[in-house]
Amino acid sequence: MKTNIFALVMALTLTACNPSDSNAIKPYKDGEALPHPKINIINLWASWCEPCRQEMPILSNFATQHPEVGVTGIAVDKRDNVAQFLQTQSVPYPIRYHEQDATAVFLRFGNNTGGIPYTVIDAPQCNFRKAFLGKITAAQLEETLIQATQKCQAQ
Repeated sequence: MKTNIFALVMALTLTACNPSDSNAIKPYKDGEALPHPKINIINLWASWCEPCRQEMPILSNFATQHPEVGVTGIAVDKRDNVAQFLQTQSVPYPIRYHEQDATAVFLRFGNNTGGIPYTVIDAPQCNFRKAFLGKITAAQLEETLIQATQKCQAQ
């Protein structure tokens, strides 16, 4: 009975991360198209990574202040761990998870070290990409958004 109740609670939690369902936890498939065609921020993280947990509010504030930018978190972690973490941290952007070998995901986004947190600001239409290994700051996000926007406007 306890197992059934736990399973029901977890299922409800996973489907109710965000009332708009934009934050439902879904698996990340290698090569998956990102949600915003102009400027994207991709954050590779894990629930057990303390710097990753510390930067979540920074990314959340940025996503709220800049709805024109697509922000996506990709957790290299187990779905249950991600769901449990998201019970304690509200995130206004989509979260994906990748439970398998993370090497392909790291390489897909240019992370040759395999370290996290790892954040990429990508504007594919104007060939702009900048990556940060380690906890990102609000100033780095803002400065890089300006750089990406200026490069895209120049083209």
